[in-house]
Amino acid sequence: MWFLNDADPLPEGVTSANGTLMVSEAKRSHSGNYTCRASDGDQNITARITLDVVVSPRVIEPIAGQQMHVTVKQTVSLNCLATGDPPPTTHWDRNLTILHQQQDGVAIEGGVNASNSRLVLLNNGTLLIRNAMEEDSDRYGCTAGSAAGLARNELELIVHPEGELPPPESTGVAGKAVLVSISVAGAYMILVLALMLYCRRRRLQRRQRGEKMELEMAEGREKLVEEGEEDKQKVTVNGAPTQNGRLLPHDRDSGADNSEVSGISRVSKKSGQYDQLTVPRTLLTEQITLGRGEFGDVMLGKIDMSQVKKLRNKDEEGEPQLKPVLIKVLTTKDEVQLAEFRRQLELFSRIRHEHLARLIGLCNEADPHYMLLEHTDWGDLKSFLIATRTPEENEEYVSRVGPAHGLPPRPRAAPPLAPAHRLALARHLGAAAARLAHKRLTHRDIAARNCVITSKLQLKLSFPALTRGPNSHEYFKLHDQVLPLRWLPFEAVMEDEYSTKSDVYMFAATVWEIYTKAEMPFAKLNDNSVLERLKSDTLEWNIPEAMPERLAALLKRSWNKSPTDRPQFTDICEEMNTIIQEMTSENVSQHSQDKIEHDV
Repeated sequence: MWFLNDADPLPEGVTSANGTLMVSEAKRSHSGNYTCRASDGDQNITARITLDVVVSPRVIEPIAGQQMHVTVKQTVSLNCLATGDPPPTTHWDRNLTILHQQQDGVAIEGGVNASNSRLVLLNNGTLLIRNAMEEDSDRYGCTAGSAAGLARNELELIVHPEGELPPPESTGVAGKAVLVSISVAGAYMILVLALMLYCRRRRLQRRQRGEKMELEMAEGREKLVEEGEEDKQKVTVNGAPTQNGRLLPHDRDSGADNSEVSGISRVSKKSGQYDQLTVPRTLLTEQITLGRGEFGDVMLGKIDMSQVKKLRNKDEEGEPQLKPVLIKVLTTKDEVQLAEFRRQLELFSRIRHEHLARLIGLCNEADPHYMLLEHTDWGDLKSFLIATRTPEENEEYVSRVGPAHGLPPRPRAAPPLAPAHRLALARHLGAAAARLAHKRLTHRDIAARNCVITSKLQLKLSFPALTRGPNSHEYFKLHDQVLPLRWLPFEAVMEDEYSTKSDVYMFAATVWEIYTKAEMPFAKLNDNSVLERLKSDTLEWNIPEAMPERLAALLKRSWNKSPTDRPQFTDICEEMNTIIQEMTSENVSQHSQDKIEHDV
């Protein structure tokens, strides 16, 4: 039986049949706490859910298909007004490219450049264009979004030379024909935009429908980490296991491979975009499976770099150079995951940085395709940090968070990290993330498990993303997505909004791991509790005692719920350098004082 609260009767419009709670024509008055009670006569069990009724966003202004005619040098105000519950956030785009403060010439109201910029985004949602020019003529869209969904209207701004502004309204048959043409064009544009936003809207709607049952029933429920399916229809091509997953098909197949993503892959293959990355699979040796990731198996192996260099430069010869390599296998045919595979491939191929794992190549001569990333002799950062724990620190960790998080005995331990070492690792990570932000790329899973470290104590940002395997407990399944919940900010979890500012949040979480020696964030809380506190803005990070005060203040800013209040990576790197310089100066001063006292 279902009850409102603990024992109140169900409100009008809400019924219960065979244990199913049904709501017809949902209203705000239906929101509240509901209890399901089951009884066999002797014993009772209960479960509780919270039902929230939301109102989908609706854009009031601009009107869909609206045209605005102005003359050059005029000041133009484009208003973006929307309604909904919860109140939606709004943003402007120009020809489907989002306008934000990182773009040249665009400023935010109250910012340092607001008084000088021609384009200013006001806090009330208005886009202000000063001294309009003919180049400003374009399609401008207002998008409103919340947990209840998305809505978007678009207008066309036309800037005319002085003296050529058309009359306010056309009359007669010709005018009606123009209006009909504009209406048809506007309807077509809305249809195209609706198709473009369909996937995202569907994801948000699924989250809205299932959120209350997924998040709040059965407090203390076990984590939902995606279970791997057995590989199907495995065959062997040239001695290598293959499957139907593919990034760059070699021929035209039926089914999922004729999707848009696969079509793009074929074009990219034909154009030679990935030719310079191709590496024969026969160069790989000593392959072992670590676990499964978002695309398929993740393996470790070795590759002869002298042969790779020979492929890239036909005249170069050298002694065999076996290097460890991370192998990400593509066995999925899901379009979203194929797009993510290509995103990661582009990310590592576009950027070369000393603290970013290098893309060694792509094995695409047969299915499944392999992405080859640089690995290191000391392995992943998380395992290294765990190895630096003393037995006393490990015992304290287990006593504080419980035996479920106890660590297996290790054959050997690494020397403890000095304060300067920890700061250096944090600076390495900040430099790699800053390089990605400079290229306007996002990582989306920055964590100690996704970093590697060399024997020279050099950190490199990588992307194993073992969602099933040794690190599966660090991921959480929220409907159709597997997320690193404890490392993500609110907007990434609830609105699927990833940006350099969400990477800033994850950077801070990873620095916290460095100072806690790979403690899992919020280890005492189950995933549902973490999610609830993230939604209510009551999730609080504790600051390790060994962390410098300035670094602690920087991390607190990076964990701000509002992305705009988090620092830029350029500011983070400058602050990290200042902290290191201060520590170095203090160490030199202390050393000099100790020497003086010793001499005396």
